[in-house]
Amino acid sequence: MFESFGLFLGAFFDALIGPNLFVPAEPFLLAAGYQLYDGIVSGVLMVLLGGFLGDQLSYLTGRKFGKPAQQKLMKWQPKTRRAFARCRHLMATKGTAALTFSRLLGPVAWVVPFMAGTQKISWARFTIFSSIGLMLGAGQFIFWGYLLAAGVEQYPYLDAFMTMLVEHKYSLMATVATIVLAWVGYVYRWKKLLPKVSAFFLAAMLTVNYSHYFWFADNFIDTTPTTTVTPLSLNYKAYPGKSPIFDAQGVNVLFVGETPRTMMTSLGWIENQTFSRNDIDWNDYVGLLKGQTPPVSDLFWNGRPQDMAFQLPGDLLKRAHIRWWQAGIDERLNQPMWVGAISYDDGLTLTMYSGIITVLHSIDPNIDAERDKLASLINTELPEMTTAYYQAMPALAVDEDHDYYSDGRVLVVNDPQLVLTHQAH
Repeated sequence: MFESFGLFLGAFFDALIGPNLFVPAEPFLLAAGYQLYDGIVSGVLMVLLGGFLGDQLSYLTGRKFGKPAQQKLMKWQPKTRRAFARCRHLMATKGTAALTFSRLLGPVAWVVPFMAGTQKISWARFTIFSSIGLMLGAGQFIFWGYLLAAGVEQYPYLDAFMTMLVEHKYSLMATVATIVLAWVGYVYRWKKLLPKVSAFFLAAMLTVNYSHYFWFADNFIDTTPTTTVTPLSLNYKAYPGKSPIFDAQGVNVLFVGETPRTMMTSLGWIENQTFSRNDIDWNDYVGLLKGQTPPVSDLFWNGRPQDMAFQLPGDLLKRAHIRWWQAGIDERLNQPMWVGAISYDDGLTLTMYSGIITVLHSIDPNIDAERDKLASLINTELPEMTTAYYQAMPALAVDEDHDYYSDGRVLVVNDPQLVLTHQAH
C-alpha cells in the first residue's frame, strides 16, 4: 500500500475534489517520512507529485464546471457547505493567504483549489501559491514521519517538549476547558462570569490533582538498573517531573551496598510511603497526615521515581527527608550503588509539579547542611560505616535551573567491607 505508486495515489485522491472527502493524506505523508529516514527519496517525490496533480485537476474542474458542480457536491455531501462558505469568505478577503495556508486549515483545504478555479483565479497565481501550501502542508507530516522513524529521543529538545506535553495533558485540558467556558459565558453575557469561571478552574485543578496522586502516580512500569556505574558517570540532579523543564533538586548522597534501608532505620529514620511505590487512597492519606508522616512526593532521577524515602520525626510542615534510587552496579566492587537526595522541608508553597499546579513542601535551598548532618549522625551512631566526600560537580548557586546551592560534594557511605574512599576527595 505504501510503495511509491500507492503513496502517489493517496496524496492525489486527498487533493482531488470529491475523493478527498474520504481519503486522508496523513498516513501516506507519514509513510513518506518513514521512507525518507531510510534514504528513500522517491516516496516524498511521489506524494508531492500526487498532491500537485490533485490540486491542478481540482482547479481545472472548478474553472470548467464551476457553480453547478459545487451545488451537486453540496447536495451529495452536505457537510461541505460550511467548508465552501468559509472558503468563499477567505478567497474574497485573503485570497493569496488562503491558497498558501489552506492545507493548514483543516476541511477548508478540501475545496480551496476547486473554489480558486470557480472564481477564475489565474492559473499562474494558483500554481505558485498552492505549491507553496503543498510544501507546507505535506512537509509537516513528512517531517513528523521522519522523526517518528528516527525516534524523538534522538532530538533532546523535541523529546523534552513531547514529554512535557504528555506530562501536562490533564492540566492543559482543564485550562482549555476553562477558556472555552469563559468564551461561552462572554458570548452569552453570563452574570457573575468571573466567579463562575474561577470556580470551574479551581474544581478542574483539584480534580487533576486528585487523579494525579490517587489514580495515576503508581501507573508506571519500572525496572531495576543493572548497568555498571561509577561516581563519575552518575547524574547528580533529580527533577519534580519526568520532563527536564522543572528546576532541578540536588542528589548529594551515595551508598554502596545491598540497600540503604537497614542503615536508615538504624539511624532512627522513618520510612515514608510514596505515591508511586504505594497504593495510597484518600483514607490512607488522611491517616498518614494524622501520624505526622505524610507521603513523600515523587522526584525523578533518570526518569525513575525514587525506590524508597525516609524522614526524621517532625511535623507536617518541617522535616528532614531523603529519597533513594538504585543507580546500578558499582563497577569496581560489584555491589548495588544508590543515589540519594537529602533536604529539609520548610513550610508549604504553591508550585508546578509533574504536570500539575499543587501545594508541596518548600525545600530549604541549603542542601549541604542536611548532607553534613547525616554524615555526622552516621559517624556517631554507626561508626563501623565509612563516610567520605566526593567532588561530584562544581559549586552551584541558586539560579534559573536550580532551587538549591551546594559546594558540589556528595557524601559517600559504604558498608564496612566495601571501600570506595579512593574515589572520594
